Amino acid sequence: MFDAVGSIGHGMRSRRRDETRWSDHVVLVAAFVALPVSAGAAIATLVTGGIETETALIYIVVAGAVAAVATALAAHLLLIRRHRARERAANRRLAATKRELHDEKQERAVLRELDAAIDLAASENDAIEIIRDSFTKHLSLQPMELHLIDPVDPVMELVVATGDHSTKPGVRTSPWDSLAARSNSTLVYDTTDRLDVCPHLLSRLHTPMSAVAVPVNAMGRLLGVLYGLGPEGQEPGTGDVKLLEDLARLIGARLAIMRASTGSATTADDIDRLTGLPDRAAMQDRVLRLLRDRQPFTVAVADIDNFSHLNATHGREAGDRALQLLGRVARKAVRPGDIVGRIGGDEFLFVLPRTDPDHATRAFERLREELVLAQSTIDDSPFTLSIGVIGSGSGGTIEEILHRAAGALDHARSQGGNRVVVAHTVSEAPPKH
Repeated sequence: MFDAVGSIGHGMRSRRRDETRWSDHVVLVAAFVALPVSAGAAIATLVTGGIETETALIYIVVAGAVAAVATALAAHLLLIRRHRARERAANRRLAATKRELHDEKQERAVLRELDAAIDLAASENDAIEIIRDSFTKHLSLQPMELHLIDPVDPVMELVVATGDHSTKPGVRTSPWDSLAARSNSTLVYDTTDRLDVCPHLLSRLHTPMSAVAVPVNAMGRLLGVLYGLGPEGQEPGTGDVKLLEDLARLIGARLAIMRASTGSATTADDIDRLTGLPDRAAMQDRVLRLLRDRQPFTVAVADIDNFSHLNATHGREAGDRALQLLGRVARKAVRPGDIVGRIGGDEFLFVLPRTDPDHATRAFERLREELVLAQSTIDDSPFTLSIGVIGSGSGGTIEEILHRAAGALDHARSQGGNRVVVAHTVSEAPPKH
């Protein structure tokens, strides 16, 4: 894939063709020059009195015969060379076709082997290990990266990387940072040193490279992105792109089946595009699963204090930047396994499994501190956060739990905002600062 040998061979063949044409031209020119040069020499000698007329005529006839023979010989040689050139070209085309068929046969075998192996996987983690082993075994020289959307917290992260290429440390980002994901189409670049390159791909590389970005889909739903990389300026061929697309289709189909069977079918469709966080439906589904599994958890509802005033004073763009900043800080502040999503407007929902309200409150106080630190490095208008907290031990349906958390949030705002309030303390103690 992304092989430079073909271009080198093409250059060598072009040079051989040029050399053949040059030698053919030399022979023809020599043949056609022989007659006038010989005749001219004989006539010049005759004029100067060097030879007799009969002798000059003999020279001219002999020169003409030699020129005719040389011309016929040159034409014959030219025909032979052109015939051989056509034979070599036909043989090269046949050999190239055989190589393509052989390569395609090998690629089909790799895809069949990978499909059968993933079918035996007991979990998604096992499937990812199988994909990594297959890439390492069959595509070890080809730099490739597979980024998948986390089935629990729908952010995209690097799960498989092969080949010798220098990349920046992997970070968990929104799928919508990837242009291939947003456009749901394959993108091909001869160099990543361009203004219109996928931002997610560009953030991965230390130096410019050629690249292919293929969305990993299943039944029209995005699960991730597969990247193939190569030397800068060496645009991948159609066969390379097709192989990556076939791999992406196979991986997407298999992972979709696994996630559907385990009930973890979160995809990019469940993500808020502004913040990159799960949307309301995805968050409610997460809470429902915890209730169904009878796992203890804490829920918190948060919003930005005086958000409408921020929008009215500084503009909608400033409000969007505030929401994006809060989303980034919140994602970094929570633990692996905790979920944070945007459920509407400036409201965010946190779900912390196996956490009681007291421990959750301390975590949210740290979140507010991290938010202050993050805003100290930017020029946008500062904002604060109010949070209402409730534990699942209070009982009730999901609607009742969220309603009581919203009540605690209202109490926090009524006290001036910029604080955390636990639902069971609303009527028992002053709100926490």
